[in-house]
Amino acid sequence: MTHESLLTEGWQAFVGRLGGETSLRASARDTKAFLRPRGIRSPIDMLRMILAYCLGCCGLRATSAWAASTGLADAANTALLYRLRQSEKWLKMLVEQALARAAPRPADPYR
Repeated sequence: MTHESLLTEGWQAFVGRLGGETSLRASARDTKAFLRPRGIRSPIDMLRMILAYCLGCCGLRATSAWAASTGLADAANTALLYRLRQSEKWLKMLVEQALARAAPRPADPYR
């Protein structure tokens, strides 16, 4: 995934690969990564901002400005930093699930 693909229709396919919008919302609430929609409306938008920050060449201010200019969220750079810190368990869980889905199945032990 590149920074440009966060702006295109490829985003919906990416969300689908992570289990879908419903699954992401539930897992974000379970891990306490997203509890209230303050400035950022949904966990999907928060994930989009986190990935834009991590994959982009810009800092927190530029990422929050990008989110405001695209209508994604209205959150300050300090709010984004706080959300990043709160989402560690959630992001770890998403990576683990993605790797588990991509791992090859073990060979049949009875053959």
